[in-house]
Amino acid sequence: MKALIVFISLLLGSLNASKCQTHSQLNSELLDLYNASELPGFAVAIVNADGIRYINSFGYENLSSKKEFTVDQRFNIASISKTFIGISLMKLIDNKEIEITTPINDILPFNVKNTAYPDIDITVEHLAHHTSGLNDDDIESKSWYLQKEQMLTKKLMSKGSYKDFNSWKENNASELGFFLEDIFNKNGKNYSKRRFGKMKPGEAYNYSNIGAALAAYIVELKSGVKYEDYVKKLLFEEFNIKDEIWKQNVSLLPTTYFQNKTKIPQYKPILYPTGGMMLSCKELSQYLIEIIKGYDGKSKMLEKESFKTMLSLKEGGPGKYAIFWEIGDDTIGHNGGNYGVTCLMNFNPATGIGKVFMTNISSYESNKLLNQMIAIWDNLSKVESGF
Repeated sequence: MKALIVFISLLLGSLNASKCQTHSQLNSELLDLYNASELPGFAVAIVNADGIRYINSFGYENLSSKKEFTVDQRFNIASISKTFIGISLMKLIDNKEIEITTPINDILPFNVKNTAYPDIDITVEHLAHHTSGLNDDDIESKSWYLQKEQMLTKKLMSKGSYKDFNSWKENNASELGFFLEDIFNKNGKNYSKRRFGKMKPGEAYNYSNIGAALAAYIVELKSGVKYEDYVKKLLFEEFNIKDEIWKQNVSLLPTTYFQNKTKIPQYKPILYPTGGMMLSCKELSQYLIEIIKGYDGKSKMLEKESFKTMLSLKEGGPGKYAIFWEIGDDTIGHNGGNYGVTCLMNFNPATGIGKVFMTNISSYESNKLLNQMIAIWDNLSKVESGF
């Protein structure tokens, strides 16, 4: 899926203000920021290992009906979905079903080999660190589809978005494994030599959605169940999160908007593990709490060593990705963004404080919107210093 235009770095301190006072002031400041912004609506949360310290929502999930955005409203979390691929891989490693160094061609029913480096195996670790050498190239135009016939008008869309949606209307839903094989099989209609970069596997960082999708497909092959069902079972067992997290009726989801407040056509990813999950702000907060616990060795979701591996950079490795988690100067987390979607999630391992933000608009081609999101995000940090 599309990456966010920029990665927003988080700087967090210690939570030392009284809860009541902090919440009251934070509510007021966030409401002021919302009223001064052009965001339709948003939800935010602040958490630590003990639970949710603050959670609230502002504005509307639908501007026409004035339906309010809520913290219980399911929402597309975009590329934050990839962190669940990381969890799933580590569970397989805990169960001795794969190793992080396992060559992917030992598992896949089709061959993925960079013809420039035929003797170098691409491993599970390469996929997870985005160092596989795989390029998405034009896959963006092929891996999304519209859920129903849409009237697309250039006047209501930017040139770039019109091009994207116009190409997506030619695509159809497809099974994950079938689509991936079509990409990498030399006889596939979507095969291209441009899928492979010039760098050796493991040598350089290059964010890759098809690489992430291959990792999810490996989970599917080794577990014996569809990836979507594997993650649904995980969420139910660990968080008691029920219902459909992948194929929820779009009429139940918030309306998403272009920058000019035009409603965005309904679209879905074929590479759904990389950006198709739907969780509420409250549910995503529950997940982040467990990740914070796991970082401190206090979660039973994975073995302690697996959490450490998943949330740490490989020593001497390129890039800034651990096992589908992004490592910043002071934070660990992931962002997600696409048309009508901006989601941010991370935590500061030094303070044990994490934050979540989601809104039904994106900042593409709009620095003004981006700055408004940053202002809201930065305001959450004040809670830790007690302001």
